[in-house]
Amino acid sequence: MTKMLQPMSDPLVDHLSDRWGGPTGTRARSGRGSARGAARILTALTAMGVLLALLASQYCRINGWGGTGVYHWGCYSDVSALWASRDFDQHPWAPFLSSYSGFEYPALTMFLASAVASATHGVDGVLGGTALDYWGERTGLLYWDLTFLAGALAWFVLTLAVLKAAGARPWNAAIVALSPAIIFGVGINWDIFPAAALALAVLFCLRRKWLIAGVLLGIGASFKLYPLFLLGAVFTLAARTLLRKEKGDDAVEWADCARMAVGGVLAWTLINVPVMVTNFSAWSEFYVFSAERGAGWSSIWQVWGVISGSALSADAVSGWSFALFAASCAAVLVIGVTARQRPDVVQLLLLIVAAFMIFNKVYSPQFMLWLVPLIALAGLRLRDVLIWHVFQLLHFWAIWMHLAAQVSEAEPQHLFDEKIYVAAVFGHVLSTVYICVMVIRNMYRTQSVSSASSP
Repeated sequence: MTKMLQPMSDPLVDHLSDRWGGPTGTRARSGRGSARGAARILTALTAMGVLLALLASQYCRINGWGGTGVYHWGCYSDVSALWASRDFDQHPWAPFLSSYSGFEYPALTMFLASAVASATHGVDGVLGGTALDYWGERTGLLYWDLTFLAGALAWFVLTLAVLKAAGARPWNAAIVALSPAIIFGVGINWDIFPAAALALAVLFCLRRKWLIAGVLLGIGASFKLYPLFLLGAVFTLAARTLLRKEKGDDAVEWADCARMAVGGVLAWTLINVPVMVTNFSAWSEFYVFSAERGAGWSSIWQVWGVISGSALSADAVSGWSFALFAASCAAVLVIGVTARQRPDVVQLLLLIVAAFMIFNKVYSPQFMLWLVPLIALAGLRLRDVLIWHVFQLLHFWAIWMHLAAQVSEAEPQHLFDEKIYVAAVFGHVLSTVYICVMVIRNMYRTQSVSSASSP
């Protein structure tokens, strides 16, 4: 799909290299041996990231996920919160049964959450009466631990997928391996799984394995909807080929887009239809909830309500959110067609996902990990990557402190100032806009600086 690119020199990396280790030597290895070495090192770095993520959640693992401590220590988790509130503690397959609470997530996330719950009940039964009663008495902790373990495995897959997709720049995957956004966000929810599926789909797009990429897209969209936007990026490239009459083996044709769509539809259907047939209301819970919900935390719509003192209705938020996202997609189509050189699929995908995040009804803290693998592959400077991470982490702590203030009974002077929260939301939005501007600037340059290449 894209031309094989040479490694791009990064000014910040060059500066740090000169200070900490000197320039690359003439005997530095390259090629397959170097790639294998990179894979081993990046696997070790990911293991370090997993360990840091586990340590970041230690307060909650020790003290539980109740009270304001989960916010003060930044270790809140939907996984543990939903263990009891969605009846996993009563029946592991509760989301699929009408007699239990609904579960507002897509079908594959429902299955994953229930499968881990089933394992939790099984392990709890085995551990009962043993020296490991610590877990037996705290099944919510065991559920979180098993979910985290599955998420850690997905993190390794994500890093290695980015390594393969990065082509001549394998070390870009270090951004994924040690990303603070993933370290602090991986334990909150199940978002690491669609991120891994999407990264694999991108990898097979770059290898022009369209049907397999589509299957992975369908799997990712069954975890969370945003991997579906990869089809929009490929559509844009196909439209560019048609309108600009581009030729070459790396040009994307309508047939390629169609193969990918077929693979996505087949995978999505095989996963979702059985759930729809057995319990349609359980399957539709996610879609109904998403359509009816109003402005959520850290969205531009919620901040608008905070600033103006008048919250928008759910219908108004839905309408404006959809309209602005649709306009953004149209803008991405125009940019993709008019850019000087053919854009990379990752660049277009990043713009679409970023627009969805900015105009979405809610911006949950773990959403920041959606962009990490795309940023790693989009040819951005390390300086830009660090700027984005700084503002995302500022928001991460601001939202928790803001939520702690909502439930705390302390005097106002001891609570987090709401203005700081509003500023943090603007910061995370503007940092994402900044990343998009950098990507668009690169797309209009004469010389492409994208980092993804045909593996």
